[in-house]
Amino acid sequence: MRKRVKLGHHYYYIVTPEELKNGKYKGKNVVIEGEIESKPVIEFLPMELPSYRTIFTMAGLKIEFSGTPYVKSGEKIKVYGVFVGDGIIARAIETEGAIYLTEE
Repeated sequence: MRKRVKLGHHYYYIVTPEELKNGKYKGKNVVIEGEIESKPVIEFLPMELPSYRTIFTMAGLKIEFSGTPYVKSGEKIKVYGVFVGDGIIARAIETEGAIYLTEE
């Protein structure tokens, strides 16, 4: 049985980026730990309810987070979210100094 952790209302499988590449965890809640490879891009989305989205890569995976966490290239973080095949739609980002949560 894979080890899981609980954050908020969800349980997340603790996995490595290499384990995600086989596709077994597609659609599942996962948590990975690693270093941000690319400079995060923060996009402003001016729709009916204006919002922001932050996108960066970690271990070759695209990470998308609905919000503006204070993270930078080279920082070691944990990402909690849903694995979608080529990346993770993050629900939470944990840094050394804070945990950033998004609405569910």
